Amino acid sequence: MKTYNNKIVIVYFLYLLIGSFFYLNLHINEFPDKYVFTDWLINYEGGFVRRGLLGEIIYEISNSLHFNIKTTLFFFQVIIYFIYFSLFFYLLSKIKINFFWLLIVFSPILFLYPISELEALGRKDIFVISLFLIFSLLNFKNLNFLILSFIFIFSLSCLIHEITIFYVFHYLFVIYIKNEFSIKQKFKTIHIFVIIFFIAILLYLNLYQHKFVNIDDIVNSYNYKNFTTESGSLSHIIPSVDVVFLKTFNSISLLSIIRYGFLILLSLIPLLFFLKIKENLVNKYFKFEYIIFISILLSIPLYLLIYDWGRVIYINYNFLIITTILLYNLDIFDENFLEQKIDKINFKLKVVIFILVCMLFAPKILVTDDLGSLPLYRSIIKILEISVIN
Repeated sequence: MKTYNNKIVIVYFLYLLIGSFFYLNLHINEFPDKYVFTDWLINYEGGFVRRGLLGEIIYEISNSLHFNIKTTLFFFQVIIYFIYFSLFFYLLSKIKINFFWLLIVFSPILFLYPISELEALGRKDIFVISLFLIFSLLNFKNLNFLILSFIFIFSLSCLIHEITIFYVFHYLFVIYIKNEFSIKQKFKTIHIFVIIFFIAILLYLNLYQHKFVNIDDIVNSYNYKNFTTESGSLSHIIPSVDVVFLKTFNSISLLSIIRYGFLILLSLIPLLFFLKIKENLVNKYFKFEYIIFISILLSIPLYLLIYDWGRVIYINYNFLIITTILLYNLDIFDENFLEQKIDKINFKLKVVIFILVCMLFAPKILVTDDLGSLPLYRSIIKILEISVIN
């Protein structure tokens, strides 16, 4: 089986990191008018509100240290992207890069997506993904510590963005896997009770308690002329689930389902074709196909509640790949099966598969958008064009 020099990944990650910083720097000039910034400015100055934790931290740091809000926010964005790429690179550095991993690394809905679709760049999604990435890397030898770290990190992520609730399966699966193959301690009733209790509290806070927030107080905590109660995400804080559902549902068409369904299927082909859990570890409950199926099934409500289907696919795929890497590094996959599958594919077919899976198509942002094309090529051209103009 042919493996590839890790320098390919290093060069690609450097491009992604530089590209992310390049666009983040351009975007900050649109502060605070751009939608993404209004989301970051949500804080607790008007009472508890969903998505308010990060904004409150930025607000308090700016006030206490007399930093400019804009500068503080940009600093947080740069740091979290650096952490995201550094941790992923650390994980991938342990892996011999073969054809399968090339398909994953260069997938247009993984690392490249926020650069090819700039509306996805700088969103709080990167915190949600990075916190799960950090959790997957924890190496506790005690189940109690692992569950306590879950409560802390999952709560932190939920208070940054409520979308985290829909990814509780991934967190619980990581706990199960780490305990099953590393910690090997027995789950107790108290463990299950504590987990359910904290998830219930987070659901209550995000679905009900935020209704009592005073948005005017959030707006008045900043001194920006164009920042009002109707600015960007502030106008979406209070609407009920049924209102959001109806708005999204009325925008869904058969064509949008076909478009995004095609992209999801395309992204899953490498995982379904090349990976298989070792025979001695397989049971009727623990199969990789089931993990993928449950992951997709639990994300379906998001497609009914979020207008940005491209972002949902991006977040889903990040969580799925982080879980896949965890399983791979725990030596749960059948390496011989993977090698045999790769060896059966000749060079020409590999080129065709790589172009089809990685180079031709990518999701846009909105459910109503058409498919994006040539994502890597377009991202490079855009950077070059902007660099020349500036």
